[in-house]
Amino acid sequence: MAPSESLNVVVVGGGVAAAECVLALRELAGDRVALTLVAPEPDFVLRPLRTAEPFSAGHVVRHPVAELAEAVDARLLVDAVVAVSPERRAVRLRSGDTVDYDALVLAVGAQHRTEFPRAITFSGDRRSTVYNGLLADLEERWTSSVAFVVPPGTTWPLPLYELALQTARQARAMGVEDAALDLYTPEPAPLAVFGAASSEVVGALLSEYGVTFHGAVEPRIGDDGHLVVGGTPLAAQRVVALPTLHGPAVPGVPGDAEGFLAVDDHGRVAGVRDVYAAGDGTTVPVKQGGVATQLADAIAEALAQRAGADVHPRPFRAEIQGRLLVGGGVQPLPPTGDGPAFEPLDAAVKVQGRYLSRWLQSTAS
Repeated sequence: MAPSESLNVVVVGGGVAAAECVLALRELAGDRVALTLVAPEPDFVLRPLRTAEPFSAGHVVRHPVAELAEAVDARLLVDAVVAVSPERRAVRLRSGDTVDYDALVLAVGAQHRTEFPRAITFSGDRRSTVYNGLLADLEERWTSSVAFVVPPGTTWPLPLYELALQTARQARAMGVEDAALDLYTPEPAPLAVFGAASSEVVGALLSEYGVTFHGAVEPRIGDDGHLVVGGTPLAAQRVVALPTLHGPAVPGVPGDAEGFLAVDDHGRVAGVRDVYAAGDGTTVPVKQGGVATQLADAIAEALAQRAGADVHPRPFRAEIQGRLLVGGGVQPLPPTGDGPAFEPLDAAVKVQGRYLSRWLQSTAS
């Protein structure tokens, strides 16, 4: 297929799924695809390292999204989609412009909702100053108890475990040995989504650092506005919680009751032609960057074949692996041995993507 006949692919998003998709498409399809990247912000931000910032163990990595666009020879529009017209195969942007497509990939992420207004809600997209205040209160003994709370509903619990473990480690380093640290979650076991072996390792880490685990509970707001667990008011002085996640509800694209985009095993959105989706905004239940990149790869393979490349698309099958931040290193999940085996903290390791990790390593060299 000559460049003049290239498949016109528009990828919308500024996170790992969008980045993985454009990198994979360019490598798999070459000039058989013409890429347009619509990103809402001028920077590509690796938020999985956000939990390390309050503890000076790492920092969020940023790259100008223009660097990514240049690497894949994509037209870049720093803008946001406000509606899709599948009949016209066009997207309308916040700026008022309209962009046509042969295939559209929505990697727009999920919406965050604060469930507990009186808690510190750690969404991963805020700076760490509020959390630094909590650490200072622990050091000065103004706070002696902290509850880490996973709300019921759709969420991704791993960052809260990172915060709990690093807070416990920091408190110990500050000489605070008597702080009561508790983690409450609907999960039956610590990070149960990773399997029994991972739960055992994470449970052992929580115990080692003095964080008490309370599983199979659903915290809620009581009549007085305070958190209640199992009918009993939560006694902790400070509460750190995660937001719940809700779908992007893109106008013109079918979604479920929560606004999530239903996709098949090649990333095609149900009920509409030539529209694909990857990332937290889909109905894939595991809201994790590694899983998002796997779905992005499945989409890229399907589109590369459609563009004429010699590619055999593989159906998406989530392989859940993770990296749990503990102090200055990371614990692989599932564990690679019989117990904790920390690896160095590195953005390309924490963020897993067949093509994205390689690009991150090349930009760091």
